[in-house]
Amino acid sequence: MGFRMNPHITTLRCSKSGMEVPSNGFASPIGLCRCCPAPGKPVVVEYDLAKVAKIWLSNPASGSGIWRYGPFLPVWDVPEDYAFDVGGTPVVRHDRLGEGLGVEVYLKNEGVNPSGSFKDRGLSVGIALGAACGAKRFCLPTQGNAGVAACLFSSRLGLPGALVYMPDGFQGCIYHRSCEFFGGEVRFFGSNIAAAGSKMREDLQGPLACGEFVDISTFFEPGRLEGKKTMGHEILEAFSAKSLPDYILYPTGGGTGLVGIWKAFREFLGAGLLEPQHLSLPRMIAVQSKQCAPLVAAFEAGAEDVTPVQSRGTIADGLDVPGAIMGHAMLRVLRESRGFAVAVSEEEIRDGFAEFGKRGIAAGYESAATLAGLQDLCRSNRIHAGARVLLLNTGSHLIPLAKA
Repeated sequence: MGFRMNPHITTLRCSKSGMEVPSNGFASPIGLCRCCPAPGKPVVVEYDLAKVAKIWLSNPASGSGIWRYGPFLPVWDVPEDYAFDVGGTPVVRHDRLGEGLGVEVYLKNEGVNPSGSFKDRGLSVGIALGAACGAKRFCLPTQGNAGVAACLFSSRLGLPGALVYMPDGFQGCIYHRSCEFFGGEVRFFGSNIAAAGSKMREDLQGPLACGEFVDISTFFEPGRLEGKKTMGHEILEAFSAKSLPDYILYPTGGGTGLVGIWKAFREFLGAGLLEPQHLSLPRMIAVQSKQCAPLVAAFEAGAEDVTPVQSRGTIADGLDVPGAIMGHAMLRVLRESRGFAVAVSEEEIRDGFAEFGKRGIAAGYESAATLAGLQDLCRSNRIHAGARVLLLNTGSHLIPLAKA
């Protein structure tokens, strides 16, 4: 497919040091920076926001799904059959969820994306960006939905199947079967995503170094962040006629969406595109499991970066991320937005999942953690009465039920 780079990209920048990273004319895929100690830190894309704003105002929201926001994305000329079915997910007010809590509750339903989760946003853009820079095959470690999405979009490009590393014990699970359904190759190692990722980079050291494979792990290239930020664009659109939510609760593992939503808000602000009623931005709240809460520990300690922890395992696969290569940016988002990070118990996650079922809401364990977090925060008065709260429903109920 003839992808084209957005001509209004001005800079690639290290998210940690702030130093400019050479693009080399986008002749090869963009990985981690080389200015920070190995393996490096994530690279972010910056745009000429004045030019982007001009395009947006002359032809706002053209295309379908996330490609409505093409002026803010790094890759252009994306054909309909590649990923026009990604994004455009609804925000729905759920009064019954707010009963007894004294707040207005909204959910953004990401389970309607083509592979069933919000991972489609980041992987569709990440793989398109990699392919535009010459990538031929992708690899990544996963505990679920990201691997499925990588396989799906690799297949849509007609590339060799993505090579996916999963933790031991995932053999035969729905993630494994879904990756293979979309043409992926799956290998297993270790107890969690960190161990699987280390094994992948050891096994593929040569192929990764020569460019035979591109590592499309969370934040290891800039496209996944750019795709995930479209949730922020859609939140702005969903609340176009009224003020934005006071709080956004985000189930946080690798944290791409947490950083991405805030990036979208800041870019719209920098481009002068925010409506007056949107100038008060939401407070971002990261929700983790008490079994694996490195961001919560770092936030409460006042740290500038996240130190990896030993995960004790959680039923919410997407939250079982013991380290965070973009922890410094997640902490920055929480502090800039006057937000915070909280952890909930496994029992609370299960109760939240059951509550969704009783209310007729198709949401998984990660999303259930946000409901549990909301309940705890309302009981402790950390979320004020009458607040408008948005919960990110990152995937459907089907995977938890398939694993049961």
